Amino acid sequence: MLPALASLIALQKLDTAADAARQRLAELPGAEAALATQIEQAAAEVETARTRLAGNQEARRALEKDVAGVDTRLARFDSHKSAVKTNQEFTALLHEIEVAKKEKDGIEERILVLMEDADALTAAARAADEAVANARREADETRKALAAEQRSLEEELANLAGSRKGEVAGLDPALLARYEQLLKQRRGVAVASMTGETCNACFVRLRPHVTQQVRRNDSIIECESCSRILYFEPPPEKTEKPA
Repeated sequence: MLPALASLIALQKLDTAADAARQRLAELPGAEAALATQIEQAAAEVETARTRLAGNQEARRALEKDVAGVDTRLARFDSHKSAVKTNQEFTALLHEIEVAKKEKDGIEERILVLMEDADALTAAARAADEAVANARREADETRKALAAEQRSLEEELANLAGSRKGEVAGLDPALLARYEQLLKQRRGVAVASMTGETCNACFVRLRPHVTQQVRRNDSIIECESCSRILYFEPPPEKTEKPA
C-alpha cells in the first residue's frame, strides 16, 4: 500500500475516534443536568405528598373542632332538660338533640374517611422521601462515573492528538490540506473504503477502471461522486469448517 494512503487511513481513524470522544464529552453536561432534573422532580413529588398530607390533617382538625362544638350544644341541651315545663318544649328539645347527634355522626364519618386517606397519604409521603434519597444516591454514583469517563475521554483525546501529530508529520502538505478540506466538507469523513465497486461513504457505484485503480492501493484516488479519498480493504477470508 502507498505509504501516504496508509497514513491517511490511519489519520481518518484517529480523527473519527477523536470526534466520537469530543461528542461524548459534549454530552456529559447534559447527563449531569438530567440528574439534577430527576432529583428536582422527585423533590417536587415529596412536596406534593407532604402538602396533601398537611391538608388532610388540617381538614381533620377543623372537623374535630366542629365535633367539639356539637358536643357543647348537646351538653347545653342536656342541662336544659330539667328546665323544660311542657311536652311541646320537651319534644322540641329532643328534636334539637337528635339533629345535633346526626350532625355529629356525619362529621365523625368524614373524619374516619380522612383518617383512612391519611394512611395512604403518609405511605405516599414516605415513599416519596425514599425515592428522593435513592435518586440522590444514584445521582452521586452516576456523577462519579461521569467524572471518571470525562477523565478517560480527555486522556484519550490527548493520546489521539499525539498519534495524529506523528501521522501528519510524514504527509505531503498539499495532500494533508486536501484531507483537511474534505474532512470539513464531508462531515468528518475524508477517507472511505470501497466494497465491491461501491464507495462505502456515499454508496455510489464506481466505474470499472476506477475500482481497478482503488484495488491496487498504490495511488490517491478520489470518489467521482463524493470526492472522498478511497482505499480497498479486502474482505476477510472465509475459514472452512472442518468436515
